[in-house]
Amino acid sequence: MKKCTHFYTLLLWTLLFFKGFSSSQLPDLLIYKGDTIPIYANPLEQLYAKSSSRPNFFGSKHECTSTSCWRGYYAEWEIISNEIYLTGIFSCCEEHRETKADLKELFGNQCVNGKVKAVWVTDTFISPQGKLLHYVHMGYGSIYEKELEFQFKEGKLLGIKSYDNSKSRTSFYRANQKALMKFIDRKINWSILPKIKGEIRVFVQFSANIHGLIDRAEVIRGYNKYFDKEAIRVVKSIPQWDILYSHGKFIRMNYILPVIFNTEKKGNYRVKKPRNSLHSHRSNKAIR
Repeated sequence: MKKCTHFYTLLLWTLLFFKGFSSSQLPDLLIYKGDTIPIYANPLEQLYAKSSSRPNFFGSKHECTSTSCWRGYYAEWEIISNEIYLTGIFSCCEEHRETKADLKELFGNQCVNGKVKAVWVTDTFISPQGKLLHYVHMGYGSIYEKELEFQFKEGKLLGIKSYDNSKSRTSFYRANQKALMKFIDRKINWSILPKIKGEIRVFVQFSANIHGLIDRAEVIRGYNKYFDKEAIRVVKSIPQWDILYSHGKFIRMNYILPVIFNTEKKGNYRVKKPRNSLHSHRSNKAIR
């Protein structure tokens, strides 16, 4: 898994609190020093990347996919004497979750004592650790309190790094939709705006700095200079926003907020952000 899994930009948007389309994925598992930990990586996909298709691990009866398991399986790995081995491939189907692929049939003589030395693995794995800090309903984009990074070359473990993301903070207003609606209602200065009939929406893209202060905001779909300027002012007046760290470094994530001007129906807001993950768009990369 390349590091871009954690630092990406997507063009599609999703509602901040809407769980649809893609899902967070069921991870592969890694046995390391007696512990079984999840990994944000799928090394079997690397093995079959150059082939037009991969084997059907379980036969048609047990082969299935879901939004939380697009690949149709999850694999188990183990680090033994600083080398990584494939020890199991399991079905994602709820009714067949204990179904295990026959590694001997799949790998022949490469399978010894129920294990396959994964010499094809040249990659970096991230294992999320501790408390979930920022959930992304897509792929492996969620951010956890700590991360372990495993580096492999041709199946050999080169090293392990540890990252601390515990300085991440979730904004009260990002977590509390009603409070955000009331805040925006209260901040709109109707006295400087032209009278309107109906409803006007101004879409503002914004991001916060390392202190959680919104210091960047721009209109990406506006109405006119009066409402656009007021929408920018209102968004920048939000006192505190999310502070996010990934790989131990602060990351800047862009959000999209439709500021709704409606004298009769105030407070009908939903925050949007590019679908991350979450990956959650994160603007570009970590601030180094």
